[in-house]
Amino acid sequence: MRRAKLAGPAAAALCLALGLAGVARVAGAGSLSSSVLGMFPKNVGEIGYADLKTARQASWFGQFEGQVLPTRFSHFERYLVSAGMDLDKQVEEITWAAAAPTAPAPAGANPSGGNAGSGAPPAQPQKFTGEEVVGIALGNFQPDVVDAFFKKQNLPTATVRGYTLYAFGSGVSPGDLYFFFLDSNTLAFGHREPLEALIGVRFGDVESFLQNDALNTLVNEVNGQGTMWAALDKNYAQQSIGRLMPDVAQFPGAQPLLARITGMTIAVQTDPGVDAQITPHCATTDDAITLAQLLQAGLLYKRFQVNQYNQDMAKAIDATTVSADGDNLKIRAQFSTELLLSLLRSNAFSFQM
Repeated sequence: MRRAKLAGPAAAALCLALGLAGVARVAGAGSLSSSVLGMFPKNVGEIGYADLKTARQASWFGQFEGQVLPTRFSHFERYLVSAGMDLDKQVEEITWAAAAPTAPAPAGANPSGGNAGSGAPPAQPQKFTGEEVVGIALGNFQPDVVDAFFKKQNLPTATVRGYTLYAFGSGVSPGDLYFFFLDSNTLAFGHREPLEALIGVRFGDVESFLQNDALNTLVNEVNGQGTMWAALDKNYAQQSIGRLMPDVAQFPGAQPLLARITGMTIAVQTDPGVDAQITPHCATTDDAITLAQLLQAGLLYKRFQVNQYNQDMAKAIDATTVSADGDNLKIRAQFSTELLLSLLRSNAFSFQM
């Protein structure tokens, strides 16, 4: 689990909104087509999207990405670079999904997990019991260059239904990350099990995300509404809201309210500062009103705590509003570029894994 160094509901709100992907976009609204969404398997609990092509135009993006991107994925990013990929030029958009471990991989996967790069004896990866992530990067790639690199370095690969999966790690350890090319414009990455499920979707024997009615409804609400956006189902929303409002969760009666959260959306606009809106979906209007009041009280208390020793944090709280809108809780953080840069200089968005 990530723990933000910048404490408090307002900071957690921004970290959650911006840190889910580790990326943000400069201007405009990102929209993901149903053809890409339909590549994901059905049983995911979170879907997110960010446009990297325009993100790199932001003067603060490099610092921000360095602080919010989990260490393991930073290493994975450097690994891709070593394999001959120029991520800044080749990757234009990224979308990701997360899920708890699923059933065994679909039929058709190479049972040996064979190492096509080295010809080593077959080995099957152990079961990974943590949260699994699968993502799709859109851009312009050179699969032949990467394949030649892996063969030359004798690095582990696996073959699944005709696709070559390139391993980041031993290729047999739980939690290893892989990537492969669907075509020269589409790269899939993540843990092996959901990657194999993604391939199963293409072959028609694994259900597509488009059959996930509950989460797809949330995606439709937020898709195209922000420069970066994410949608979380009931379970993921309840887990995230507890981290989003750690102080509020301690208030008497708060836990039952949080346990009735039915989903959550996040939308971020950055032109030129940051305007992040987090919308937990509550069970009733009364729940939304009560949670809004609790969070407002938590913000006031945190504002009092930090006022004397952290003026940037105080300003961040002042720039955060909370309200109820029907059954929804609305948390909005509007930061100027100046405040954002000041927070970055103090490593405010650094995460520990």
